[in-house]
Amino acid sequence: MKPTTQKNRLWRALALHSGLLVTAGSLALAPTVSFAETASAVQSYQIPAGNLSTALADFAKTSGLLLSVDGALLEGKTTQGLNGQFSVKQGLNQLLQGSQLKAHFDGDKRVTINSKDYAGDNVLSTIEVTTDSKLNRSFESRDLSLNEIERFQAKDQAEVFKNDSSIQVGGGSPAAERLYLRGIEGSNLNVTLDGASQGMNLFQHRGNIGSLDPDLLKQVEVQTLPSADQGPGALAGSIRFETVDAQDMLDPGESIGASLKAGYNSVDEGWKKGGSAYGQFGEHAGLLVHYSDYDYSEYKDGNGDKINGSNGEKKDLFAKFSLLDLEDNSLRVSAENYTDEGLYTGDWDYTSSKAAVPTHQKTERTTYIVDHRYTPENNPWIDWKINAYWSENSLKRETSKMQSDGLGVNLRNISRFDIGQTNHALTFGADYTEEDGHVWNDGQENNTHVSVKTQGLYLQDRMQAGPVLVSFGARFDDFDTRYGNTRLTDTAISPNVGLDAEFGYGLSGFASYGEANRMTGIVPIGWLADTVDNATINQQPGKDRYGKSLKPEKSETTEYGLRFEKTNLITANDRFKTQASLFDTRIENLIAQIGGQRGLPVTGFYNEDPITTKGYEIRVDWWTDPFDTHLSFTHADTEQNGEAVAFTRRMAASMGDTIAWDNLWRVTSDISLGYTLKYVADLKRDDIDRSGYTLHNAQLQWQPHQLKGLEIALAVNNIFNEQYSSQASSGDDDSATPEPGRDIRIEASYRF
Repeated sequence: MKPTTQKNRLWRALALHSGLLVTAGSLALAPTVSFAETASAVQSYQIPAGNLSTALADFAKTSGLLLSVDGALLEGKTTQGLNGQFSVKQGLNQLLQGSQLKAHFDGDKRVTINSKDYAGDNVLSTIEVTTDSKLNRSFESRDLSLNEIERFQAKDQAEVFKNDSSIQVGGGSPAAERLYLRGIEGSNLNVTLDGASQGMNLFQHRGNIGSLDPDLLKQVEVQTLPSADQGPGALAGSIRFETVDAQDMLDPGESIGASLKAGYNSVDEGWKKGGSAYGQFGEHAGLLVHYSDYDYSEYKDGNGDKINGSNGEKKDLFAKFSLLDLEDNSLRVSAENYTDEGLYTGDWDYTSSKAAVPTHQKTERTTYIVDHRYTPENNPWIDWKINAYWSENSLKRETSKMQSDGLGVNLRNISRFDIGQTNHALTFGADYTEEDGHVWNDGQENNTHVSVKTQGLYLQDRMQAGPVLVSFGARFDDFDTRYGNTRLTDTAISPNVGLDAEFGYGLSGFASYGEANRMTGIVPIGWLADTVDNATINQQPGKDRYGKSLKPEKSETTEYGLRFEKTNLITANDRFKTQASLFDTRIENLIAQIGGQRGLPVTGFYNEDPITTKGYEIRVDWWTDPFDTHLSFTHADTEQNGEAVAFTRRMAASMGDTIAWDNLWRVTSDISLGYTLKYVADLKRDDIDRSGYTLHNAQLQWQPHQLKGLEIALAVNNIFNEQYSSQASSGDDDSATPEPGRDIRIEASYRF
């Protein structure tokens, strides 16, 4: 399908769903309750004088704001406290009095603390989420630390997650990297970039995780439990990437700026270079243009051997216009072209004869995104967001090309109100996604048409009653999927409910249940285009649904646990948080195919037997001045038919118990040191026998005060040059692709 046709469909879908959402809004805005939770709403505060960082954390917890601040701005600052009845703005102004800082409200209820001469917020890669607005966010979501990502000098999106205990990345070669969240492969997550879905697999897993220069990231959110407003098809959760605005890049008092960056990796002799130009025009408008290029050779494993088929080049060209806080409106328009090209191997066993012959492959993604938000300050009924995107993903390999054209529209509104003693944040909306797949062989397009469409309506209420938060909602999805002459249609309702209660003394507990449905399947577009005209349905012998109709894919997730948060626990002005949670996710009816591999046509579709992942996680975080430490542990049992799941493409894989421990010491205002430990235990379950490994990484950052804007960063990954392969890679210890050995990274950036 031509891009122009796709864009026309995008606007038609936008118009249709605008009508649906306006209708839903007219029903929901019944004038029977009072206003609440506005910036001018008055609340009672009792915050003692003392450390400003602690006071802001207490204020944010009471007011329910999502508060962001660069920790360096708060060092050594104190406050006279806050006692009495204040609005949010009045309270923040009093807490910040004399600090040379001020509060900046953006269009989506986030408050950012900046220097007094604010002309843009320089929080890129150092943003610290001080608290959560429970009424605005879903259960069991967490933000990844962008400061950690910067310290590690992440070169692609996969590296963003390598130091999280619940996420494993395997594959070795860049073309073979796969992501697993608690044992479930990334094809079963809802992955979005500024609201744009990353789409289906093109070939094997290619194209479903997304591609982006990590330098552009402002926020990364991982959510493990479905919610109605999370988007369609989040069977095992979601990952949301959000990019920076020009205003985020600017130093205080400046309206225009630029940055240059260059870095070197020893393990693959890779060079990364790039730069950004950004400016703010007037009080509200900003423009950012960014380009980066990462050129790398074959990397070496712990034994010093070069890994065949791992050399290539990645380029990212990105532009974004941002109009913020103009009469309660915010508008963001972005365009991006990302390419990944090289001599790559696949993700099969590294010792196989086919893996020994790398092929020239090129992945390219082009995406356009429009995001509008309207949040009138004195009208709690309206917190409006419209997000629309169009994208094209393609993969060229040997004599074939796979391409998907995707579009989507998401319209939603959050209404805030009181009913008696309860506060509500009611989200209602509609979304539409469409993806068309095409395949060319030897320049000739296959006749088989691949099309996946989903229309959804959703409603989610988050209700606060004193120390108790109750979240409940549901989404309705209408599916229409075509693989050639095979058409699959159905509808599904996905409910969810959650409870979060504070018990006092910093202790709280939570319990939640959520469902998700989809009908896209885990079959790559490259195989779907070879579907025969008379494909069979559920004719795979031995499967639970043999001889029955094809059902939508469905997940059920339960998660519950305890958390404890306290300030001044170990030292003065520190902040401590720990959480222990148990989880249980069951995914049934995954749509798989008969045939497809090794050039064979797809002759049928069937529902796979259920996959379950059960386990527990423990997370401990401690912040103090000048030291932070973060520890996480994940145990997950991933099974199918009562046995541990070995590596299964696009579905699941079993992982050993994992520990991630990250530490940061701010030695001086100019120098910081970091140390990270990643431990993965041996995996011996049923027929699986994989070795574990331990990685030690160190980082140093230096920002010489003599030359403002310069930063020198050094990172040493896999310090002891351990030879290992990820348990998320295909094969066993002898055949899986080895991961990189010791890697010394040095990077210099200059902002001016």
